[in-house]
Amino acid sequence: MKTAITLTIIAVTLAACSRDEVSFDTLETARKQARENAEFNARKWRADTKLYADSILISRGDSTQAPACPQGDGWATIDIADAQTGQTQAKLKCSTVSDSVGCRVDNDFKSSPYANEDGTCAPLNRVPHPLPKIGK
Repeated sequence: MKTAITLTIIAVTLAACSRDEVSFDTLETARKQARENAEFNARKWRADTKLYADSILISRGDSTQAPACPQGDGWATIDIADAQTGQTQAKLKCSTVSDSVGCRVDNDFKSSPYANEDGTCAPLNRVPHPLPKIGK
C-alpha cells in the first residue's frame, strides 16, 4: 500500500513538472519570430554602433527552441560577415524577446549577467510563449 501511494505521488509530481509539447507548426512560428526579433536587434545594433555598415547579417537562430521549449533561451547568434567575401567579422548574441536588451558582441555577452541564460530553456516568466513581435 505504501509503495502504491509513493508511486502515485511520484507520478503526479513528474506530470506537474513536465511541459506540454507544441506542434511542428507552432514551433516553426516561434522560430521565425525569434529570428525576426534577433535580426531586428542586430540591425539596430549595427546602425547604433555604426560598425559594419556594409556587412551582411547571418542569423543562427535560438538553438534551444524545441517542442517542449518553443520560447527557447531568449538568445540567438548572429554573425556579421563581409558582403564581398562572406568572412565573419563579428559574432553577436541578440535577444529574441527584448529590443531594450538588444545585442552584445559575443565576448561581452560571455561576461554579462545574461551569459548563464544561454543554452537553457527559459522559464515562461522570463521569455514568454508566444514570443512578442518587437520592432517596427
